[in-house]
Amino acid sequence: MSEARPLLVYVHIPFCSSKCHFCDWVTEIPTAELLLRPADSPRRAYIAALCQEIRERGAELAGRGYRPEIMYWGGGTASILAEHEIEQIGAALHEVFDLSSGMVEATIECSPESLTAAKLAAFRQVGFRRWSSGVQSFDDRRLRRLGRSHDAGEARRAVELAAEAGFDDRSIDLICGLPGEDLDEVTASVRAALELPVTHVALYPYRPAHGTVLRRQVTRGTTAMLRSEQKAAYARGAAMLVEAGFPEYAMSHFGHRRCHSDMAYFQLRMDWAGFGSGATSLIAGEYLAHRRGFLAAYNRDPLRFDEHYPAASPAIASRLLYQSLTTFEGASRALWEERTGVPLEEVLALGPCRHLLGFLERVAEVRRDAEGVRLRRDQVSDAFIDLQFAGIAAAGGDERRAAALLG
Repeated sequence: MSEARPLLVYVHIPFCSSKCHFCDWVTEIPTAELLLRPADSPRRAYIAALCQEIRERGAELAGRGYRPEIMYWGGGTASILAEHEIEQIGAALHEVFDLSSGMVEATIECSPESLTAAKLAAFRQVGFRRWSSGVQSFDDRRLRRLGRSHDAGEARRAVELAAEAGFDDRSIDLICGLPGEDLDEVTASVRAALELPVTHVALYPYRPAHGTVLRRQVTRGTTAMLRSEQKAAYARGAAMLVEAGFPEYAMSHFGHRRCHSDMAYFQLRMDWAGFGSGATSLIAGEYLAHRRGFLAAYNRDPLRFDEHYPAASPAIASRLLYQSLTTFEGASRALWEERTGVPLEEVLALGPCRHLLGFLERVAEVRRDAEGVRLRRDQVSDAFIDLQFAGIAAAGGDERRAAALLG
């Protein structure tokens, strides 16, 4: 019998209770589709199409020797699902994959306002043991400005519910360096997180994603966003977390137990299969993606991919390289060749990858050796914040400002 091939399984739930002002995952989804309820026929059609894709593609992958080691349900908002929808999707997965043994990690992504004890119990029945929630801030005014549907009290209660439900790992996401945010606000949110029974914290510097309300405010100049302030915000939050016993093991990731799904995805440690509208896959050196946005096309044909490229093609390779370099281990020569079928040096010579490395070499020390390519550990966060700000300027057509940010 051939050796099992490890697989990361991702399931995308493209529904939310509101459109957050910073999130680009849902910008292309019409609001009416984003806010669908379980009783609405397009939502029922989506769940049916999702289960069809899981059963048919999952059976094909299992037949090729793939066996899930990591599972992640995200969105959107996975916790917006009703209990019967959770059971329906879980049954489809269990029908084609062995999720009872060999699983390293299974994470469910939740939003505080849509969480209940009954839903947590349903997620546990599927096999989830790790819980993650996009809290983003513990400041109620900030949450309203971000367009979030929960308040700080609901966020605290959600963490407590997850602990009571028996989730061994509990992670929350925070955003720092938001326009108009000062260091006191960052300090207060991180301190509030540390008062809760969490085992992991993801602290993300704010990224003004294209098509979002906050991005438009930044590019129009109606909201100020300073590079030095974002670096200071991240440094303050990171220092507090490390001092509290949450070691930083990659940019934005703090905890004794690593998030295996993120590290497997960022470092190309295994192939991944994404199910659902907007989900991507990397299987045997091929990159596949469903279109993000309108659900009707996916509901009609969930087995059709809108993108299908070699993983080593320039546009795809540059995205994957960006992700790898945010980790302290960087891009591994062995893993890159195993995933893409192409030596890392050939990938680095591609135009977009060469451009990315060229920028990073101007703002940080890039180390190349027999193991791979990586940034100096203490320069990773500042380098990627610099890259983000240069991208904002360039996207706005301000080439002079972009050049200044590069210097």
